[in-house]
Amino acid sequence: MGSRNQRNRRSGHLRRRSARGLRVHPVRPRRRAGIAHRPDHHRLRDARRHARRRHPHRWRRNRGHPCRPDRHRRRGRGRPRRVRDDRGPAPPRGEGGRVSILRRALPAGALAAAVAVAVSACTAPGEPADGSADDTVAAASAFLAEYVDDGRVVRTDQGGDTVSEGQAYGLLLAVAADDEPVFDRIWEWTTENLQRDDGLLAWQWQDGAVVDDQPASDADLDAARALVLAGDAFDRDDLREQGIALGASLLDRMTAETALGRILLPGPWAEASPHAYNPSYASPAAYEVLAQASGDERWNELAAGSRAATDALLEANPLPTNWATIGADGSVAIAGSAGGGGEPGYGYDAARTPIRYAESCDPADRALAGRIATALPDSATLAAELDSGAGSITTDQHPVAYAARAAALAADGRADDALADVQRMSDTAASTPTYYGAAWNALAVAMLNDDVLGGCPPLRDAGAGAAPAPAGDAGTATGAAAGLQNPVAPRQASTARPVHISIPAIGVDSGLIGLGLGGDGWIESPQDYDDIGWYEDGVLPGEIGPAVIAGHVDSPTGPAVFYDLPELATGDTVSIRRADGTTADFVVTGLQTVEKDTFPTESVYAPTPTPELRLVTCAGAWDSTTGHYVDNLVVTAVAA
Repeated sequence: MGSRNQRNRRSGHLRRRSARGLRVHPVRPRRRAGIAHRPDHHRLRDARRHARRRHPHRWRRNRGHPCRPDRHRRRGRGRPRRVRDDRGPAPPRGEGGRVSILRRALPAGALAAAVAVAVSACTAPGEPADGSADDTVAAASAFLAEYVDDGRVVRTDQGGDTVSEGQAYGLLLAVAADDEPVFDRIWEWTTENLQRDDGLLAWQWQDGAVVDDQPASDADLDAARALVLAGDAFDRDDLREQGIALGASLLDRMTAETALGRILLPGPWAEASPHAYNPSYASPAAYEVLAQASGDERWNELAAGSRAATDALLEANPLPTNWATIGADGSVAIAGSAGGGGEPGYGYDAARTPIRYAESCDPADRALAGRIATALPDSATLAAELDSGAGSITTDQHPVAYAARAAALAADGRADDALADVQRMSDTAASTPTYYGAAWNALAVAMLNDDVLGGCPPLRDAGAGAAPAPAGDAGTATGAAAGLQNPVAPRQASTARPVHISIPAIGVDSGLIGLGLGGDGWIESPQDYDDIGWYEDGVLPGEIGPAVIAGHVDSPTGPAVFYDLPELATGDTVSIRRADGTTADFVVTGLQTVEKDTFPTESVYAPTPTPELRLVTCAGAWDSTTGHYVDNLVVTAVAA
């Protein structure tokens, strides 16, 4: 990283003001509002979970769908909203304000908090886990609060359009949240704006009108499932009957008989053989819900045919692909698109396949999901898109990718590994919130941990327990330490103190000092601006749980040791050497800039089932009235 003088020269502008410390707060039983900045401290404030701002730090677009140009391209990260910053200008920042002023959304924080709590294990060994229903409600409600506008599920990060898939997700999550009024508003909007004369749902609506009236079977299937479940949950025969009717229309218009059995077509346009086939559209749990409600034997035929088709496709390629073809004679082939062209790949569509099969109550379906686990990469960092041979084709990460691997691992009986991926799903959803990521983050909580959607949740059934008491319930504290100091019982690789940190991507190669608590209850900040400190009353780096490491971003004379922290990217490595010579290695999974006044304690410091790091420094705009930066930058890294 160079000497301090070298960094000063690089910064180009040296500020003339007093030092700002780190003020990291680990334990606070109640919110302490209105505390003036102190020159030797820096605080991470308790979460209020009322921040409405978003902070995606990257966005991407996928290649288009040959039949529906925007559909599958838009399932990626999406374009972040523009963020209005009305707090006044930032101070001169050496290289033009290198720390972006990003904001956190309530649903991202609430979702992350719900899932982070869900995958921790604060209950005593052997104690039955409880509260999974509460976590499902919290995650579902957070999605509904952010993306539903008067019954319309808005893809806010993708141009503000609405698709039938999103309406169906909203219906399922309204059931999961036990929110009948929201369910009614979503279904009313759907029937008024998307439902066709044949009862199926037009796929896309934008700027006040339907722009693509072709139905998509995954959306109609999810919506029919949600209607039947809502009819039971809310004691509404009208909803139940509408779900049965929608399902019957789907069976009539969007299924086909093949030598493998009855299969689900992606739309009426795919009725000619060889049929375009999307493996992720099949939903065994939905088939069972609708079979029980309607008594229509075709649902059981569809379940058997989908299982046979998926089995044949996994024989052809161990990893499910976004698209495939199935002939009337039962022949199968993987494909790169609905039209058959392009390179086959595993991406935002295919990732749903193991989730849908893992929640099935049929052991044969779960076995298919478990087979997928062996085909996926086992590295801590998982790319959002893979080629058909499981090679990464992007550096992007996405919640649905981690949810998919978690589902496959759970179906394979590897609950601990699955829970680690659920945490990574949560972290990714928090650092890069999008419509599609938030939807599958919430759906995964329900499908993998709760039976509210009519499936058999593999994590709950495996005894993994996805809903222990919240971290703040472990004692009287409700601040950061409630998640920081009470993770699951550590399986210590080493009890030796950390003595050195290396972050090659930004040239950090430094000793580590211990940071304790000051007399006022705040974590002490390093006295030297080039020192990096580890909170020694918390988790040892390498133990299970989030270990906290803090450093200054700048000094009165220029950049400090963590000045380049915002330059880190997913996949960068962090190594911690301990006093006994052992090393704990970590991989960066995300960066988030959060307001100190609304610091999301629950998601950042929640207990984790694997060793993780939180690298913390100051960020955002300089507030001359208070004499400190308004934000914190938090880098999340997981064990390599």
